[in-house]
Amino acid sequence: MDNSQIKVLVVDDQPSNLRFLSKLLTAQGYQVYRAICGQLALNVAIAHCPDLILLDIRMPEMNGYEVCRRLKATAKTEQIPVIFLSVLDDINDKLQAFRVGGADYIAKPFQVEEVLARIDKQVCLQKLQQQLKEQNSQLQQSQSLLASILNSSLDGMVAYSAIRNSEGNIVDFQWLLINPAAEKFSGMPFNEIVGKNLLAEISQVRKNGLFDLYVSVVETGESVDKEFYYEYEGDTSAWLHIVAVKLNDGLAVTFRNITERKRAEIALRDSEERFRAIFEQAAVGIAKTALSGQFMRVNPGFCQIVRYAESELLQQNWQAITHPDDIEADREYVRSLLAGKIKTFSLEKRLICKDEAVRWANVTVSAMRDVKGTPQYLICAIEDISQRKLVQELLQASLDIQTRYAQELTRSNAELEQFAYVASHDLQAPLSTIAGYAQLLENRCHNQLDAQGNKFLRNIVNSCGRMQALIDDLLQYSRVGRSEKPFDVIDCNLVFEDACANLQLAIRQNQASVTKGDLPRVRGDSFQLLQLFQNLIGNAIKYRSSEAPMVRVSASRQGDSWVFSVQDNGIGIAEQYHPRIFQIFQRLHTQKQYSGTGIGLAICQRIVDRHGGRLWVESELNRGSTFYFSIPIPK
Repeated sequence: MDNSQIKVLVVDDQPSNLRFLSKLLTAQGYQVYRAICGQLALNVAIAHCPDLILLDIRMPEMNGYEVCRRLKATAKTEQIPVIFLSVLDDINDKLQAFRVGGADYIAKPFQVEEVLARIDKQVCLQKLQQQLKEQNSQLQQSQSLLASILNSSLDGMVAYSAIRNSEGNIVDFQWLLINPAAEKFSGMPFNEIVGKNLLAEISQVRKNGLFDLYVSVVETGESVDKEFYYEYEGDTSAWLHIVAVKLNDGLAVTFRNITERKRAEIALRDSEERFRAIFEQAAVGIAKTALSGQFMRVNPGFCQIVRYAESELLQQNWQAITHPDDIEADREYVRSLLAGKIKTFSLEKRLICKDEAVRWANVTVSAMRDVKGTPQYLICAIEDISQRKLVQELLQASLDIQTRYAQELTRSNAELEQFAYVASHDLQAPLSTIAGYAQLLENRCHNQLDAQGNKFLRNIVNSCGRMQALIDDLLQYSRVGRSEKPFDVIDCNLVFEDACANLQLAIRQNQASVTKGDLPRVRGDSFQLLQLFQNLIGNAIKYRSSEAPMVRVSASRQGDSWVFSVQDNGIGIAEQYHPRIFQIFQRLHTQKQYSGTGIGLAICQRIVDRHGGRLWVESELNRGSTFYFSIPIPK
């Protein structure tokens, strides 16, 4: 036994006895306190509150009897057991010891084993008393808690004991307990009903089946948890939720009056039936969804629009069947709806059907809220407007085509009027003649002319060369818009390779790195796409920085178009010049800095326009440039 937590006070006026008992008890693991007189014993007992006191009787000034009497008269020490140790062996001495409150008496001289046994006994008794005290306290707390639960519970609680006949059959039940909630329901106070029989007081329980239910619980031991229709007092009735469990030879019953809830359920069921009829037979699609967009219920009209079975749709949410380009607008409306900024909203959106077809629908959404105004779920009405949108798109496409053709024709005519005379054969032929004779003079008369004359000849030759390049570029520019070659399916990876082959000399001279990602197949004019790639890659190499050029060509699908990018690490373009560089004859550098005619990007613009796309640039000065162009994906 572990005695390390047990405190023992030894009181004796003989120091030898104190040392002997202290050594003995310490060896057994006890915590030992010592006192050599009665007053000191009282002080130590109050200060340390020992679990046991060994008390000598014959002591000067205050004997052991008086010490014990004072200990028992003090609230703090009255429960400490006292074992008297004395040479007095007369029966009257022992009786006196027990009268003043002693728990045991050991006569001196004593046996060590006897002392230890008596001490162990008292310690065990002390522990048992403490445990009993704690158990009584817990029992009182449990009883108080049970009484509190019974008295404060909104549910009715009753307990019965079975009344059996001579054959052992249950013929009635006797009330053992009833709480205030049950009193209120039955109208019978506790003091008038406890001890009475159930059938004698409420005979209806045999007719409505409640008595048989109670008998079944007691005889089978199986608990009951069910809703019960309870009829009593003639036409009066109520719905009860009953839980009945066996309790010895009887049972305990907890019940709650759920009449209002059942009436609400019946009314809700009737309303649900009416709603179901409207829901199932509506000509438009209807869906009930969680706030997250998960479908909770869908009608046949909606299933027909998106061509999913009902069971399949219930595994989906709005996002899964909404066109990616319409998802963000949809989310923004829903956020405003749930925040209470709007009560309902309607929007036209594209739905992705099971067969991956895209259908247009007008979707009207309302939030259903509880009594506190908190959104619970969404009701959506879906109208198929695909035919209407198709007609609108055809009309708009026709209008756009006519407008674009008119604009193209107007612009083309205006441009042709400006440079037709420059690009004619009559201009090229004299220019070639001038360039030829100038070169002959330079070759034959080089030694006959002074330095200034040779300089004049070189200027004539160089100017003729630039003029011929300008005429060639202008002819190329004019041909882009007038080309009537039909579009084919073009592998842009092959176009990239051809462009790099044509630029091989420039790539090698500039030690350029030109790479690509996986490029798509598009519908277009192969020659013009080659021009486009070649011009953009060539510019990326030409307008290089001090570092070796690094050019990367890639593409990604964005909505209904492929968007290509040509990225470089060149000199970059200041933002204010971005619109200007796509205009014909617009240059940002001198011929001495970078040669050219200022038509290359204008040709790229016309090629992209002809393919129905868009060309733009993102760039900062000294930070490289990325040119983007889009090509629509055929529907």
